[in-house]
Amino acid sequence: MRILTKWSVQGLALMLLSGGAALAVPQGYELLFANAQNAAALSDPDRQAIYGQLGLKPGPDGMTLVFADDGCPPLQPGGGDVQINTEDLNGDQRPEVFVSLGSVCMFGSAGTGIYLLTGDGAGHWKSHNLGSGVYVVQETRHQGYADLMIGGPGSCQPVMRWDGSTYVFDHNVAEQPGGCDGR
Repeated sequence: MRILTKWSVQGLALMLLSGGAALAVPQGYELLFANAQNAAALSDPDRQAIYGQLGLKPGPDGMTLVFADDGCPPLQPGGGDVQINTEDLNGDQRPEVFVSLGSVCMFGSAGTGIYLLTGDGAGHWKSHNLGSGVYVVQETRHQGYADLMIGGPGSCQPVMRWDGSTYVFDHNVAEQPGGCDGR
């Protein structure tokens, strides 16, 4: 009985070692981009750099993402908590990357936080926190970049413009008459 147990344990260990690739836990950046429809537009080093700008890490189960020490429930990348979209906001033929993270705990009643990542084409990415809500790319432009409306709860939505280094508040848009009164 003892010999069988010894061989069984050794066999199981060998099987686990030889099949390690099949049991490998995804890297954090792989989790982030797992369901991104247009992630192929980004190189693997770009995906890693973008992930590094967001302050996320794999959750304890290795299949979720968490912000370090925030106490909020983990994000479920496969469950819709993470959305990634690419847009060329400045017409340079290189994508800017929107990362929307869904969590009422982290982002309040809007339920979603929006990060825009801009790259310089040399592998360096900068994160811009656009606040809570959903973004809508506008027709208007400032300094070559499309303006962005950030929609969320309420009837008065801010429009952000590029100031040469980041997006800043430009004006509000009322979704109904008087929607921005008092703002």
